[in-house]
Amino acid sequence: MASTMTVKVHPVVYFTIVDAFERRSNKEGANDKALGTLLGFYEKNGVQVTNCYSIPFSEQKEEAPELDDGYNQQMLQMMKRASPTEGPVGWFYTNADLSTHCLSYHDYYNRLIGEHQSAKKETPPVILLTVDTTFSGPNNRMGVRAYLRTKAGIPGNREPHCAIFNPIKVEMDAFPAERVALELIQGGTDSKQREVHLQGGIDQLTKATEEMLVWVDRLREYVDEVLAGKRDMDASMGRKLMDLVTSASSHMQPKKFENVLKNSMRDYMMISYLAQLAKTQLALHERMISA
Repeated sequence: MASTMTVKVHPVVYFTIVDAFERRSNKEGANDKALGTLLGFYEKNGVQVTNCYSIPFSEQKEEAPELDDGYNQQMLQMMKRASPTEGPVGWFYTNADLSTHCLSYHDYYNRLIGEHQSAKKETPPVILLTVDTTFSGPNNRMGVRAYLRTKAGIPGNREPHCAIFNPIKVEMDAFPAERVALELIQGGTDSKQREVHLQGGIDQLTKATEEMLVWVDRLREYVDEVLAGKRDMDASMGRKLMDLVTSASSHMQPKKFENVLKNSMRDYMMISYLAQLAKTQLALHERMISA
């Protein structure tokens, strides 16, 4: 199971981990790392990590590191109220390599997740996500790894005598709303002030249409190359293209498609007009009050 399992981490998790590392205490003797709980849900051959939070911990005692279990339990209860579909799936650690403390931390989270998943017969897999916030990896990139602890032993013995952390596949995933937010945030990297300006409704519609036309040209180029024998055929890509074609509006009659487009545009223009009218009324009301 460890080899086929995939950990899908959402953008807010990376932001929260980096923020927890940046906000760590700079006092002498304080931790130079961040540690916390991963939240999400399990799916077939994978785990969706959709949220996380940091917790206080101490590594001053080399043999017995400490975690604030009371704080962790309170946070879990509050997160459960805010998002009932999310539950604990593992923990994160801002360290490039695994340390000896990881065994005790993992044992703690194994018990914690077992308590919160008491309805299941077996404790689900506990994920360890390590993030190298020092950018010490190749090409000065922030290394991200995921691990799953498995028991190991000498062949022929009934009981395993040790446990090892096996690396598993980790990839980035995002919900549609998160992808829109990421694209908006990336637009701020081109600004010297690191500012992002929200576009109007018509501008967003125009941009989305232009992007759609670019992807249509790429798909057409891909199909032409496959038909010409310049590229090997891909069955999975063919099925996706077939689903796209069958669900496209090109199968509508031209008059029906034109009516749908006109009605949608009228509705959109009416909503935009009402929103602008409301903003004008509010501005006039504020000026009248201030006067």
